[in-house]
Amino acid sequence: MKKFKAPLLAGLVFLLLPSCATIFLGSHQNVTVQSDPPGAELFVNGKNTYQKTPTTVSVKRRVAPSQINRQNEQVYVLRKEGYNETEYHDMSTFHWLAGIDFLYYVIPGLVDVAVGANRKYQDNIYVKMSPVGGTVIQERLVTKVDTVVKQQIVYVPTGGASQPAYLFQKNSDVDLNIPVSPRQYTHRYALIIGNEDYSSHQLDLSSEVNVDFARNDASAFKEYAQSVLGIPEENIIFMLDATTGRMRQGIDKASKIIKATNGKAEFFVYYAGHGLPDEQTKEPFIMPVDVSGKNAYDGIALKDVYAQLTEFPSKRVTVFIDACFSGGARNQGLLAARGVKINPKESPLGGNLVVFSASSSEQSSLPYKQQEHGMFTYYLLKKMQQTRGNVSYKDLSDFVIENVSLRSVLINDKEQNPKVSTSSGSQSQWSTWKLNE
Repeated sequence: MKKFKAPLLAGLVFLLLPSCATIFLGSHQNVTVQSDPPGAELFVNGKNTYQKTPTTVSVKRRVAPSQINRQNEQVYVLRKEGYNETEYHDMSTFHWLAGIDFLYYVIPGLVDVAVGANRKYQDNIYVKMSPVGGTVIQERLVTKVDTVVKQQIVYVPTGGASQPAYLFQKNSDVDLNIPVSPRQYTHRYALIIGNEDYSSHQLDLSSEVNVDFARNDASAFKEYAQSVLGIPEENIIFMLDATTGRMRQGIDKASKIIKATNGKAEFFVYYAGHGLPDEQTKEPFIMPVDVSGKNAYDGIALKDVYAQLTEFPSKRVTVFIDACFSGGARNQGLLAARGVKINPKESPLGGNLVVFSASSSEQSSLPYKQQEHGMFTYYLLKKMQQTRGNVSYKDLSDFVIENVSLRSVLINDKEQNPKVSTSSGSQSQWSTWKLNE
């Protein structure tokens, strides 16, 4: 009888033991939360942790749904005076260790489910907070089809309830896996504008005149400005669907920053939206969302923008423009119904200024619909992603020009040839400049 006792006892112990996932993972997980800036109060699923970032919190793996969170979702809320309340949503994924239990041992697998040991969250969370001016929600999503981690960011405008929230869904490969620069540049600044929704601000316009993906372009460039170019969050002026007043304020602020830094500033300007030439003078204008194509001169003259950016000495000013100034556009130009096509006039550039433009002469600046970006912006970001910013201006321009010129013909059946314009002060050196140096 004794010879049967040991195996029987071992079998009973085996069956009664909790699963290996539960043993090794437990019902809780430690998560480290960091924020930029640090010192933010941390709330998890609506409960105050009474801790400030950076910090490590223990969260339950199995989470019941509530008014704040979904089933098996952690919602982190960060609050700091002078900054917008920021949310970070993390949906759990299935842990492989629990899968083994289900595959070989049914009872241990059920134990995993009961305590939540079959769920896994991010170990480290990093949240960038924005100064007061608009709510930002950062969310980590996991698709059920291929389990590829995607992110989306919701920008809630402060320009009134009539403006709907814009969702940056990050559906392009350049929106994900953005490299992070090992350093930040104290004297780097950026003005970033994405003008997409013209029809909501002008009742006589149809949605066809809107600029497809301009808000995606600006939102993605903002992330590259912070992560790849190393520009601190507080040094970025960011606008979506900007009116005349807001655009002029942004340009004026940029000029004042350059003046205040006494030649130390490196300023980056990015614009996606409509451009338009004056029919009489052929002067190119960038168009705020509240300016009609019938009155291009009510827009902002490109030469005036360049003049303000170079009024005071700076280390360098780099401008990226995903717009055309011929009267055409990604969908339909503001003057497309009248068939206007004008070769815009070029003005001489001053200071240490380099301008990357999406198209030449009478061409349109077109979308890359599969990637949900402008064609020019997509390849600009692609090169920054591939090189982590360690690229010369010459190599960057060569890559963008070559790829946009070819892909535009293949995809859009139209020519689009980006170009680079330089000031007299930068002509001899611009090609050797690097995005990060």
